[in-house]
Amino acid sequence: MPDLLDPAARAADSWAWALVVLLAAVLLGALLPVVPTGAAVSAMAALAHHRSWASTGEVLLVGAAAAHAGDLVLYALLHRSENRLARLLHRRSTSGRAAAHVAELGERLARHDVRTLVAARLLPGARVPVMVAAAGTAYPVRRFAVAAAVPALAWSLVYSAIGLAGRSASDRPLVGAAVAVALGVGVTVLVGLVQRRRAARRPR
Repeated sequence: MPDLLDPAARAADSWAWALVVLLAAVLLGALLPVVPTGAAVSAMAALAHHRSWASTGEVLLVGAAAAHAGDLVLYALLHRSENRLARLLHRRSTSGRAAAHVAELGERLARHDVRTLVAARLLPGARVPVMVAAAGTAYPVRRFAVAAAVPALAWSLVYSAIGLAGRSASDRPLVGAAVAVALGVGVTVLVGLVQRRRAARRPR
């Protein structure tokens, strides 16, 4: 039994709880896309590097596992069209011109599923339409479970790398984490702006 007065034991317990919180946050963000899960992974990676490279690897794996599990849960919910979440996401993704876009995404999944899922994970706002497209087609559930592991790992790797970049800005853990969050949010906003500009230039 660990000594409750041992600082090392308390630090290990605190880190374990931090990983549990990260796991829960990423899972929640998979169902509620407004939760900034990428920034959470970046901040944790910045803090982890002050502990050890092994802790950084734990953040990477926990982020990837939670993202993958969240995608599987959302995919299962979208298959059950009678639930409120599925109806809401489907309605938002198939209204107006979005319907044609979802149909196009379904064709992309049929041709290059892993590549399409990776892009959906990394590009802001792209994940839910791709999930709706996958759930609305004959895309096999087992195939999705395997293919979605690669995007989840890639996503966690990217935001962990952003966290390490933030860590390099300062030797103080909280400052490094704050810089990592700012970098993560900045990258997301920048990619979103580029996406919107490209979409505005496309012929209608």
